[in-house]
Amino acid sequence: MTSQHTRPAAPDATAPHEPVIPHNGPLVTEDDVAAVSEALRSGWLASGPRTAALEEAFAERFHPRHATAVSSGTAGLTLALRGAGIGDTGATVAVPTYGCSALLDAVLAAGCTPLVVDITERTLNLDPGRLDGAGRVDAVIAVHTHGNAADLDALRARTALLVEDCCQSLGGHDERGRPLGGIGDAAVFSFYATKTIAAGEGGVLLQSDPAAFERVRVYQDPAARERYAPRFNYRLADPAAALALSQFRRLDRITAHRRALAAGYTAALPPHVAPPPGAADGRVPYRYCLRAADRAQQRRWIGHLRAAGIRADPLIPARHLLHRQLGLEPGGFPVAERVVDSTVSVPLFAALTERQADRVTAALAGLPA
Repeated sequence: MTSQHTRPAAPDATAPHEPVIPHNGPLVTEDDVAAVSEALRSGWLASGPRTAALEEAFAERFHPRHATAVSSGTAGLTLALRGAGIGDTGATVAVPTYGCSALLDAVLAAGCTPLVVDITERTLNLDPGRLDGAGRVDAVIAVHTHGNAADLDALRARTALLVEDCCQSLGGHDERGRPLGGIGDAAVFSFYATKTIAAGEGGVLLQSDPAAFERVRVYQDPAARERYAPRFNYRLADPAAALALSQFRRLDRITAHRRALAAGYTAALPPHVAPPPGAADGRVPYRYCLRAADRAQQRRWIGHLRAAGIRADPLIPARHLLHRQLGLEPGGFPVAERVVDSTVSVPLFAALTERQADRVTAALAGLPA
């Protein structure tokens, strides 16, 4: 999960008749439209047969995991903690500071206590070494930032519960060839409008423990209460599930397109610009995120790309880092503080056309020093 907030920027100066290339954009095909239309015509609008089919498709791809469709990635993370039995216990849950505030929302909604942790320079994922000496860590939410695999083995050794946040990594693998989402005790995927599978909202929670899966099912079902306890409706409606399932069926084509775009961008980079760090075999790039030397160069690169009609983005401003959201001292998070003044994210999404990709590669080839 990544913040959609951006810093204010000057208006784009674009070439005549060349519309601005957005930073994100969903690809909705005629098959997607037909799937949603069929769902609407069926008269079943609440969670129903298409939601169940989506769960079955995820469970089959990530066998032997149990799949539950949810209303958002945030809901999935909340339910992952509650399903594991640590809800409302104040349990300590480690999260990376470089990420969406929904991480904090999920931990707090589950009745747990967030432990915000700095990241690694290479992958922008939670740094396992920062957990040493941090005291008891009951759970870790390992975000695969920009599609880069978190160090799950190192994190596993430091916690009892490992939750994979795969909202930016659907279809990817780690360096050992293991599918992201099939390694931790639980995994969460998001179908938000900018994600690899874009259904507007929604997501899927995968769990390895059948008992945890049953606890989530009961929590989601308001009719299952024999005595009152507060619960929330985290279910996914059938039309949204139909859209997500239609896109999930062409996931391999979507991920191949993303990889091809990233490869083309890398080939176009001038010698003084390094490709995004953290990339590895099996990675599905959610963001193509270059790293400038400093804030001045970051601004030059973003200005160069926007002058070419390309909506480049620094992604997360310093004020949205999670440690700052909680009022913690920036000095304890040096890597994240440095990263926000160096990242330059280039448009990379399923709906990007060949013409648009050519414009981006041409602009990348001319990035100034």
